[in-house]
Amino acid sequence: MVDATFPVNRQSRHGDSAGIALCREGVKVSGVPVFGLSPYAPRLVDPGRNSFRRLPVGIFSRSSPLSRRSMLGLMALPLLAAKPPHPAKSVVDTDVVLVTDYATPQLAANAAAGKRLRFPSDRTYTVSDLLIPAGCYVEGNGAILRTANSSTTDSSDDGILRVGGNGVTIDGLKFDGNNQNQGGTWNQHRHQVRVHGNYSNVLVTDCDFYNIIGDGVYINVGSGGNTGHTIEVRDCTFTAANDNRNGVSVTSGTNVHVHHNTFTNMARPDMPGAIDIERNSITDVIDDILVEYNTITRAALSGTGSRYGILACMFNCVGKNIVFRNNNVSGAGLSAACLIIGDNSGTLNASTVTVTGNEFHDAGGAGVELNYGIRPDITDNRFSNLSPGILNYNSFLGNTSGNTFTNVAPQIS
Repeated sequence: MVDATFPVNRQSRHGDSAGIALCREGVKVSGVPVFGLSPYAPRLVDPGRNSFRRLPVGIFSRSSPLSRRSMLGLMALPLLAAKPPHPAKSVVDTDVVLVTDYATPQLAANAAAGKRLRFPSDRTYTVSDLLIPAGCYVEGNGAILRTANSSTTDSSDDGILRVGGNGVTIDGLKFDGNNQNQGGTWNQHRHQVRVHGNYSNVLVTDCDFYNIIGDGVYINVGSGGNTGHTIEVRDCTFTAANDNRNGVSVTSGTNVHVHHNTFTNMARPDMPGAIDIERNSITDVIDDILVEYNTITRAALSGTGSRYGILACMFNCVGKNIVFRNNNVSGAGLSAACLIIGDNSGTLNASTVTVTGNEFHDAGGAGVELNYGIRPDITDNRFSNLSPGILNYNSFLGNTSGNTFTNVAPQIS
């Protein structure tokens, strides 16, 4: 315990000059110099009357006068305690792999399993199918990964970056699909991030996707991982010129969370749109998909074709717990803000789809379009400047409570 009246850095508590002088010069008590006593400590008395009896209780309190050696040792205690340790020298963080230490990004990634792969800021790398191993956290720092010029062919099926295991995070990278420099060749299977395999716990966050050829993020993970959000895409921007396939595709997956992203001018007229939930084959599983708090816009586009914001396409497939909520979808270039498709066989598709709390406005067509034998719940959405609000084509309506319609005619068709 330290005397609370003791001055710090040779300054008394109230900046008293006399106190400072007293601390500097010291006071001799029975011939023993006492350094560092505050002017606000109890007054010293005649040496013959046991000078130290009135010192505060604590390490300075004794039943008999202190010797010179004891006093000097005690006075040094606060100084010894405050002395900082020597800094470690030449410490190397073995959990971080620097891309700049390797000849190629792939060699660096190979060494980064279970570690952090750190890119330098504002550098550009031309790569194809950069494989990220399990347990790797990619620190992008704004570095750009780019598709090579004139590299697209009719048989292309790849990505700029490919997830290769569980527990991968892609953070802060920029992905340039270089769509404008492909010699006029286009292929929908050239993606920017591919999550394809039985993988769990994959996060894509704070990334920029632009000049997209196929998808910004392509997800096909089967039924791998059944707890939490197996795959998460958040806080990213996706920008195209109405000339790519999709922003985010989920062709198979459980526990997928797509949220707080921005999508601008997604998809060619013959491709789905910004966010597409649509399986590839009868063995694919689509369960527990949550799409929320995304902003989707699309400017006017001449010509005809499918142009949508968010889609759930359940062809010969039963998807469970698919939820679109709290998204903002607009743009004259959209045939509909949201599309939900069942089976064209005429039988009811048992998929459970919920559309709730969204803002659908100023689209070129409907707010929500239903096609072929599906019965979603459409609740608490705000429809404005649309025609119609909800388009029901050979399908069924579930719960439609709580919706509001402004400048929408008809509300339900």
